[in-house]
Amino acid sequence: MVKSTDKIQRWCGTFRAAVLGISGIVISFLAYQLIVNGQVRYLDSESFDLLWQSEQVGNGVLFALSVPLLAGMLLSVYWIIRLMKLFSKGLFFHNSCYTCYLGFIWTKIALELYSSGLTFSLDYWYHSLYHSNQVVLKIPFGELMTLGLFAVVAYLLKAAKEIEDENKEFV
Repeated sequence: MVKSTDKIQRWCGTFRAAVLGISGIVISFLAYQLIVNGQVRYLDSESFDLLWQSEQVGNGVLFALSVPLLAGMLLSVYWIIRLMKLFSKGLFFHNSCYTCYLGFIWTKIALELYSSGLTFSLDYWYHSLYHSNQVVLKIPFGELMTLGLFAVVAYLLKAAKEIEDENKEFV
């Protein structure tokens, strides 16, 4: 048991280092694309790209609208790194792990909802200016249901740990 726990802790440490490294590479690429090429590559929206290239819309406004997505991505990485740090210390069912799970899940839910709203708003904006784009509201129902299920599982794990702790105290 101890041997497998040590192995899991090492893997979590390795995974944490990999997430940090890959995140650094991705952030460097995104910064390069923005600074050198003048392109935002973390938002997948045709309307955003068309408005970005448009003379009628300021890129500063569009960039400001996209910043919450970038911040949410960074916050998601933070929750993963923090969770892997706890796991690498052997704290698999600590209250801080539960905080990381929920933080990650709520961040992802907020990102999905903001992304859907932003895409709809950008489609409408582009349609208002050029009368040539279809306005569509995309709701990622499957993704939201999956994240909701993860939140329920995280709650159940916390409740199971509390029951186990109570049983240990009783005995």
